[in-house]
Amino acid sequence: MATIGLKNLYYAIMQSDTSGGTTYGTPVKIAGAIQVDINPQTSTNTLNADDMPFYVANSMSQIDVTVNTAQLPASDVAALLGHHLNADGGIDYASSDVAPYVAIMGQSEKADGNVRYFKLYKGKFIDSQETLQTKGDNVEYTTPQLTGSFVARVSDGKWKTVLDSEDLEEGSTAIENWFSQV
Repeated sequence: MATIGLKNLYYAIMQSDTSGGTTYGTPVKIAGAIQVDINPQTSTNTLNADDMPFYVANSMSQIDVTVNTAQLPASDVAALLGHHLNADGGIDYASSDVAPYVAIMGQSEKADGNVRYFKLYKGKFIDSQETLQTKGDNVEYTTPQLTGSFVARVSDGKWKTVLDSEDLEEGSTAIENWFSQV
């Protein structure tokens, strides 16, 4: 089903991911969601035998994710990229900074009026290219963009969950808690 729009984009800092389970901090809303691109990097290999394709194996390495927003406050940039806020409210960027693993989640309306909810469980964002340009005859917006790589969690092998509102079991509270916890 076709989707229309994107809203309620959140991130949560991963605190731990072990075979015993995964924990996250409190989700934080990113205001002004514009676009999220999710691009799994997959490969297919075919084994030939008896002069024909015999087996096919698929594998996935990482999931490339790009997040575009209307605004990205300094506190979110620092949290998502592992940088530090200075006393003046600015961001200090250091070569030794390490981005934390995060989860992201959001929702998109479907063409039939239902809603698709999504969560990506474990990824790191990196500093991205920044373009600044002068104003001309027409105003052109340059918006903040984050790029990152996501992988499966150690605890359960999951990398993504999608939930369509029309598929909910009666009495389910999944949507009520969707943005309050990972």
